[in-house]
Amino acid sequence: MLRFVGKIGYTDGTEVEFEAGNAAMAAWERYAVRHGLPMGKDSPPTISSLVIAHYALGIEQGADAWMETVDSVECDVPDAPDGADAVPPTLEAASAA
Repeated sequence: MLRFVGKIGYTDGTEVEFEAGNAAMAAWERYAVRHGLPMGKDSPPTISSLVIAHYALGIEQGADAWMETVDSVECDVPDAPDGADAVPPTLEAASAA
């Protein structure tokens, strides 16, 4: 079982930590399929991190609308097996864009 941990920074300066299990990955997979996004190594890391956080935080607002309130996201898989890729944090340059 995977555990995701991370932090969301909102545009108003608020920061919220989150933690989730495999169900968050399933939420990302459903989102990716609905939006025609690639999964696996080619998946967009920022969007996958945001969808995982959205699920973990139990946000009732739709993911796309909620993402507009987010300034930064960090998401990691601390218990990932050796050689597995964690979901990387948003790069500063990408956040500014």
